Amino acid sequence: MRSSVLLASSVLLLLGCSQARIVPVEQELSWQEDAIELPQELEQPEIEGRAAGCSIKIRSTEMKNPQPLLLKPGTTEFYPFSASGYVDVANDKTIEFSCTSSLASPLSGKSVTAKCVGGTTFRIGDKNHDLSTISCSSWPAFVGRKSGARCNGGTTLINVGFELSGSRFAKQYDVCFNEDQEVTRYVYHTLDSGSNYYATGVDRINFATGGYFAGKNVDKLYTQAEQKKTIDQALGMDSSRYFDSPKNVFLARGHMGAKADFMFAPEQRATFLFINAAPQWQTFNAGNWARVEDGVRGWVTKNKKYVECWTGVWGVTTLPNKDGRQTDLYLAYDKNGNGLIPVPKIYFRVVIEPSTRKGIVFVGVNNPHLSLAEIKRDYVLCNDVSDRVNYINWKKTDINAGYSYACEVAEFRKKVTHLPEFSVSGLLV
Repeated sequence: MRSSVLLASSVLLLLGCSQARIVPVEQELSWQEDAIELPQELEQPEIEGRAAGCSIKIRSTEMKNPQPLLLKPGTTEFYPFSASGYVDVANDKTIEFSCTSSLASPLSGKSVTAKCVGGTTFRIGDKNHDLSTISCSSWPAFVGRKSGARCNGGTTLINVGFELSGSRFAKQYDVCFNEDQEVTRYVYHTLDSGSNYYATGVDRINFATGGYFAGKNVDKLYTQAEQKKTIDQALGMDSSRYFDSPKNVFLARGHMGAKADFMFAPEQRATFLFINAAPQWQTFNAGNWARVEDGVRGWVTKNKKYVECWTGVWGVTTLPNKDGRQTDLYLAYDKNGNGLIPVPKIYFRVVIEPSTRKGIVFVGVNNPHLSLAEIKRDYVLCNDVSDRVNYINWKKTDINAGYSYACEVAEFRKKVTHLPEFSVSGLLV
């Protein structure tokens, strides 16, 4: 999920101990890591009789940046999108355009309820407005807000979303975060039948701490120079042999809830929180893991599915130190020498279809420096059923791209015990 230049930095404005607002700043910064975006080429059907109602195309949209949130009027729900990637509003029906700062001129206030006139024309008050004239003064600010609930394996369940007018909060995804170890156990979100028509061309912004990580400069910890320095110290030697920047052998900021898993531009920007990431070897990030994300989205859209996803990490990967002893890898340590921000052994994505309760879990090994024997001994957690999956274009046994496999959910969770409780009736293929 990924692109090549980019990003606007973000400034944190703390809103008390339980949350933080991400306020965009107009400053372009180059971005080298986790920076490849490979949207699938799709034929997007035009809507017949578009003038009979209003139809907002999500990909290649007529909306102007900074784009507002599209909501069901007066609610906390994002407006639904069709299986072909449009937000369709019937004639004389309404949609809410919402900003967390303010709407841009000629409109004012934080949100407006607009009635469909036809095509891309909406009536606001006593005037008609084309969709292209409805935008925000700045990008909607997203928040990582503590829910007050704990989660299995974490210390707090965090809701990520947008604070709206009238004390409303539009939740986008959930994060099970362990503040003691500074690791996210899993991120929960959903995919719908139109999810493969996600907005493209959305600038990547710098990841932000969102008020977590105890004031650390996490962005610096992820830089290639700093991560090598940290691993040098952990291994007690020069770790240069484990890094090769031109060949993408370094630790990137690996999304859990992928940027392209979310349809709208403001939602995609809200994925750039460090609580939605973990250290991921870039060869794996841009290799088999990208193929898993792309394949699941494509399958969901092709088969008109609605699924729930739990994407997370498990374990701490290792490299041999100067004495040949396998040593856990972290990006930081506390004052007692305990590791923080661990480099995971594996990434996983559990996919469940609520209507049938069928599910599957995709697993990828996050270490390109292992032997096949080490992987089979320490990283394969369950019986591989990936030969029954035909919609992911991966190289499953390519260790550099991230050795990957798929499992029955029930068997997988015997080893990965921090998943929440949910029922599964069989294999989703």
